[in-house]
Parts: sequence; C-alpha cells; structure tokens
Amino acid sequence: MRKILLVLTAAAIMAQITPLYAAEPLTLDECISAALAKHPDLAQAAAKYDSQKASISQKAASGRLQGSVGASYTRANGSFSNDNGDYGSNATLSQSIYDGGKRRLDVAGAKLNTAAASEDYSEAVNTVVADVSTAYYGLNRSIREHEVAQRRYDNYQKRLNWAKSYYEVGTKAKIEVTKAESDLANSKLTLVKADTSAAQMKAQLAAAMGEPLRKVDSIKDMLDYTEWSITAEEAVKRAIANKPELAAQQKRVEYAKTNLDLQKRGLYPTVSASAGYNTNGVSFFEADGWNAKLSLNIPILDGGATKSKVEGAEADLRAAEAKMNSLSNSVMLSVRKAWEALRQAKEALSASMEAERQAKATYDLAEGRYKAGVGNSLEISDAVESYAAAQTSTVLSLYNCKTARIDLEKAMGGRE
Repeated sequence: MRKILLVLTAAAIMAQITPLYAAEPLTLDECISAALAKHPDLAQAAAKYDSQKASISQKAASGRLQGSVGASYTRANGSFSNDNGDYGSNATLSQSIYDGGKRRLDVAGAKLNTAAASEDYSEAVNTVVADVSTAYYGLNRSIREHEVAQRRYDNYQKRLNWAKSYYEVGTKAKIEVTKAESDLANSKLTLVKADTSAAQMKAQLAAAMGEPLRKVDSIKDMLDYTEWSITAEEAVKRAIANKPELAAQQKRVEYAKTNLDLQKRGLYPTVSASAGYNTNGVSFFEADGWNAKLSLNIPILDGGATKSKVEGAEADLRAAEAKMNSLSNSVMLSVRKAWEALRQAKEALSASMEAERQAKATYDLAEGRYKAGVGNSLEISDAVESYAAAQTSTVLSLYNCKTARIDLEKAMGGRE
C-alpha cells in the first residue's frame, strides 16, 4: 500500500502543477497523473482497501480487554412509594484468554483480504493508465487523420484551380472542372468528419482522465514507432509474476484456506476471565461487592452448524482454486494474443509505410502530368485518393502498434 500512497501523492502534485502550464500541449504522463488523482474508479478501489484494512482491527478487537458500566432503577409491587425502589450499578472488565486460535485466523483472513484489495487497486490503476493511453493515442490518430484529410482537400483544391485555368484557355473540357469541383466537395465532407472525430476523441480522453467536462485543447503528437521487443515466453513469465489480478486471486485462495481452518474450530473450547464491581439497594452504594470469574466453555453440540460451515468453506476453497486456474489460463491467453497482435502491427506498419512511399511517388508523377496539362481527371483523382488512403493506413498502423503495446503491457501487469 506504500507504493499506492506514493502514486497518489505524485498524481496529486502533478494535478496541481498541470493547470499552471495549461497553455502547453498535454503530455501522456500529465494525462495519466490527472487520472490517478481524480478518477472515480481509483477512489472506489482505494475506499475498498481502507474498508478491508479497518476490518483487521475489528477482528482483533475480540482479543483485547473489554469493559462496560451500567446502572438501573427498579420499582416493585406496583407501588410508587420511594421505599420500594431499588438502585443498581455495575462495572465489568473481561478478557478472552483462549479461543482455540479462532481470533488469530480471523485476523489473518482480514489481512489476506486487505492484501487482495491492495492488488485490486493496482489492477484498477493499470486499467485507468491503459484507458488513458489508448484515448491519448486515439486523439493523436484523429489529429493525424484530420491532417491527411486537409492535405487531400488542398490537393483537390490545386487540381480544381488547374482545371479552371486549362478550361479558360481551352485545353481542357468543362467536365474536368465539374469533376474537380465534385471531388473537392467530397473531400470537404471527409474533412468535416475528421474534425468531428477529433472532437469526440478529446471528449473520450477527458472521460478517461475522470473529468468528462474537462476541455482538452491540444496534446503532443506521440504517434511514433519505438522498437520494443520481448519474447512471448518472457511476456508470460512477467505476467505470472506481476499481474495484480493473479496476486489478488492468490490471496483469496489463501483466505479460503484460512477460513476453512477457522470453521473447523467451531467446537473448540474457550477460556475467558472477568472481574466486576456491583452496587444495589434502595439507595446507591447501600450494598456493594467485587466479583471475579474464570470461565471455561466446551461446546458439545451445535446442531450440525460447524459441520455445515466446514462443508461450505471447503466448497469455497475449491471454487477459489478453480477460479485461480481459470484466471491464470485467461491471463496467459491474453498475453499471447496481445503479443501476436503487436507482432502483426509491426509488420503491418512496415507494409503501410512502403505503400505510402509508393503512393506519394505516384501522386507526384500524376500531379506533374496534370500540372503540365497532359494528365486527365481520372489519373489525378486516383493518385490523390491512393495517397490519402496510404497515409491513413500508416496512421492506423502506428496507432495499432501503440495500442497493441498498451494491451500487452496491461496483460503483463502494467507499464514498467
């Protein structure tokens, strides 16, 4: 939990510093820090941890010294005369001496649940970080796609200008101008859609940070490719060692074992001691006295309650172990799928970048031919569309590389 407190403290500091530099584009780390400080899912997970931590003291309380005081006044025989009233008071201290180890197991179980809640918090942090990162790169992608749409629009605008000039001097037919105007109008629609998509992704990033109404003006362009290699076997090993979800379930298996041991002690004897001071009579302190007691309680029959509790605890243990095995399989599958997705994304990026280079060369040739007046509308339109499609494919491939790495890191237990 100390690590959790450090994360929250750093996030709170970053959340206070960030507004001072609001004019600067937001970085990914700044977005993550804001989310760690304010996201409601993390507040909920932290509250669950605090609740479990408090239960440790609650379970241990039964083994500590207990005390109580009381007072009473009683009238008898239906009379309201003062001499028929009886006063009484008492003060008692009690201490459990032996309970068959049940309290120790109760405390141990509470500690295991607290440890599981701590791992749940870590998993929640990983989820929030992954969601913010995905939304951040999603906005990067939308901005890049908007830039592609803008270049596509500009290219069609140049083509229209050329078509008009050729038509005016009689070297091109009117259909060249009409086709150019139609392509420009369609490219304008694509540009508007790209602008809307970017606005939506800004809203998604704000929501991922836990502040749906936050205005995101601009972010740094981080949609680049950084080589990152890890074998599938290494990824699986890291997930088994670091995945908080697995660690939390392992604690719950240990809790189920502890609870089974606890339920088996349902008929164990208990020993307790108590001491008290009592007063009674028609007035306070008319008669008083001290008392002390050592009690031994040996349960013999409980109607089968202990047997039933043991059977239930055994079933809970089997369920916890089965869930652990299922979760382990699921985590390993997630890691392998994410690893394969990252490998595929890398290969797709290489192919996309090559296709973009070829499309750019083709566009340059078509533009030169059309500018010289020897090209036609079909040739230049195809070149513009192919170049824009290739650029969009590269942007998508870069985004897929980023998100595939995010998925793999999350499957392995979070960012290093």
